Amino acid sequence: MNFLDSFIVVLLILLFNAIVYMVFKKYMYGKPNAGMKFLTVNIFKDIIWLIVSLLIIDKTREGFLFIVICFIIASFLIYLPIIKDLNKS
Repeated sequence: MNFLDSFIVVLLILLFNAIVYMVFKKYMYGKPNAGMKFLTVNIFKDIIWLIVSLLIIDKTREGFLFIVICFIIASFLIYLPIIKDLNKS
């Protein structure tokens, strides 16, 4: 597996998560149904990231495992602060 391809995939998920979190904090936080709106935006972000990642990464077992691990870690890292924020409001 190419290191540069892996780095780009990780960088993309970090960038996309940061953008979604900023959009959530600025436009959705404190509004009715903020959690559902976040889930909608996050699903579209995940679909876009997955399509781009599949275009970049080699279609091997290692590439698939890498994408799955990145997705699980990135999901945990974005859902944790969002859930904390929603519980505060």
